Amino acid sequence: LYENEPVLREVLDLCAQHLRESLGFNLIEALYPPQEEMEAAAEKLNQTWLTQPALFSIEYALARWWISLGVEPAAMVGHSIGEYVAACVAGVFSLEDALAIVVARGRLIYDLPAGSMLAVPLAASEIELSGTLSLAADNNPEMCVISGPTSEIAALEEKLAKQSVASRRLFTSHAFHSAMMDPILGKFEKRLKGIAFKSPRIPYLSNVSGSWIKAEEVTDPAYWARHIRSTVRFSDNLAELLRKPEQIFVEVGPGNALTTFARQQGGRTAKAFQSLPHPRETVSGL
Repeated sequence: LYENEPVLREVLDLCAQHLRESLGFNLIEALYPPQEEMEAAAEKLNQTWLTQPALFSIEYALARWWISLGVEPAAMVGHSIGEYVAACVAGVFSLEDALAIVVARGRLIYDLPAGSMLAVPLAASEIELSGTLSLAADNNPEMCVISGPTSEIAALEEKLAKQSVASRRLFTSHAFHSAMMDPILGKFEKRLKGIAFKSPRIPYLSNVSGSWIKAEEVTDPAYWARHIRSTVRFSDNLAELLRKPEQIFVEVGPGNALTTFARQQGGRTAKAFQSLPHPRETVSGL
């Protein structure tokens, strides 16, 4: 897509240009390294301080590409960092400000102690959380993610295995959307004080409330601080969108996780399509 689609390439290049000073290098070189540097580049991209701006840039470039093709969003929903993309496309903040916010978010999280996340094929209500574990994401009625210190996640994983529940450790460096994020919330809110926020021009859903975003939320730095810590209410988001069964869902980002959630929750009638292949798929993005 980067090689063959000028709009996507131009937007991704623009993101890299805005990020060059804060990252200290060209994002494009990290995304598309020479063959002999692929392994090192992949390792670098898995570090939170770079993962978040890279994800944002790819999702935003894809969104602008789809719009250039005439696919205008009637509504939007993001998943964690994806809500920043939805907000940016909706005009809540400029691209330059959005990238600066995402970089600050990624670096603050990167400096926190490491943690772990566990995907569990159960409804959130069926899991009894102990210690400092948090419900990080409620993805659909039969899938949630638990987040917290690695030792406590390991204990929960073992407990679930004894109950014949096949949980899966996520490949993350930190315990996102958990109590382990608390130390950075004040700093992040303070970082957002100078941002010029505007009311969204396109409706989108809030991960924090699970319902439609409100103008007073997106213009309040405290909302974005809560967003780091709060459960991602993606199942509630989907339920709201599925009220209109004629809608078509397009996953604007890498892989097919959100497409899968939409199909699982919406059943056979849900029309959901991915933009890019899953890492294990060998097909091209075109």
